[in-house]
Amino acid sequence: MGMYTNLRLKVYVKEQYRNMINQINDGADWSEFVTQFPFLSSYAKLGRAEFIPRGGSSYMPYGWNDGSKATEGFDTHIDLGTGYWTFQCSLKDYENEIECFFKDVLPVLITSSEHIESYYEEWDDSKFYELKDGAIKLKSESFKTYRYN
Repeated sequence: MGMYTNLRLKVYVKEQYRNMINQINDGADWSEFVTQFPFLSSYAKLGRAEFIPRGGSSYMPYGWNDGSKATEGFDTHIDLGTGYWTFQCSLKDYENEIECFFKDVLPVLITSSEHIESYYEEWDDSKFYELKDGAIKLKSESFKTYRYN
């Protein structure tokens, strides 16, 4: 069946990408923007690219949602004025969609990061990332413990 990786973000999107992110939040596919933004081409070809940011809430750690509603301000939203983009999602990361998103997409889209966290359902701890020197880099291998042995 496969295991899920959970992802949640609070970041600031550059002005030229805010409308695109708003449309993606509302159901548009990344592939619809490849002609306008060619840096999306590799990512948009991946089988589960559309699960970021819209993947369900499968196997999320306790506290990430309350029923079907995101907690801690991680509801899927972008403020078109400030560019503040929040979401959380789950996906089966079969084709390394998250790695590709971190490498090819997110550093181009954002000016800064407040919170970038991933959690694979069999890990004890989540990982925390940040935008640094134009790239998404691991800041903490053991950010928060969600699972206890």
